[in-house]
Amino acid sequence: MRGTKWLVGAVLTALILAPGSSVAQQPTREQLMLPPLPEGWKPVGQGGIFGKSAPGVSTASPLAFGPSFHDVFFGGGYQATTRNGGGDDGSLSGGFGLGNSQTAIGLEVVLVSASTVRSGLFERTMMSLKAHKALPGNAAIAFGVEGINLSGQSGADPNWFAAASRVVALRDGGNEKTPFSQATLNIGAGNGRFCQAEEVATDIFTTKDCGAMVFASVGVRANKYIGLIGDFTGQDVNLAVSLAPFPKFPIVITPALVDVAGMANKEMRFTLGAGIGMRF
Repeated sequence: MRGTKWLVGAVLTALILAPGSSVAQQPTREQLMLPPLPEGWKPVGQGGIFGKSAPGVSTASPLAFGPSFHDVFFGGGYQATTRNGGGDDGSLSGGFGLGNSQTAIGLEVVLVSASTVRSGLFERTMMSLKAHKALPGNAAIAFGVEGINLSGQSGADPNWFAAASRVVALRDGGNEKTPFSQATLNIGAGNGRFCQAEEVATDIFTTKDCGAMVFASVGVRANKYIGLIGDFTGQDVNLAVSLAPFPKFPIVITPALVDVAGMANKEMRFTLGAGIGMRF
């Protein structure tokens, strides 16, 4: 497979927790999802800071791949209806990598301005950390924590998770120029927002307490512009199409159908996210 040194982990995890402390507003990360940057795009461009673009491979489940030193990324997300029928909201995120997962261990650091539409920019700020290690065969493992509260009211404890990911060849040795040639498989377990939802009152669902719940995602690269994503977060099933419209400029746009089984609102929700990554 081509490209063994992936910037696979410029992952803009949606560390967004809706405001409020009542049961009806029990926060989970799914209340505002921010899709990740693409798994598999190459960070070193032709003499510039922008790498080669590729579609994303997950919506809300964290991946084991991650950025290294010199890698930075930014993104934003919006949805018209939040979990449990709340109004619209949005977020802004940015992050960077430390270390080198190829030779030692990498560390991903993400800062999020949560509930930006409702609360205002940087009124509720959170952080996530993820240690990740690249393995032979285009694989990686990671351990991380989401939702570390820096300012404002978070309404929930941080979530801990472990994940394992691998990029596999489907056709033509994984040649990125061949349609449906690659897939990114991901599985892990975590607490908090990864736990299944349970109904606590009429038309209201909240996250039940659990030690750990399995999550998994599959991202198939249809071609160099389009990726197809299926994602089980441990709580919801999400389906998405990820778009990389400019091959030499790594902006990725990911519209998604969240909670297609209607576990929270009795109906699915539509979200939209975009991200960009650079290497200095």
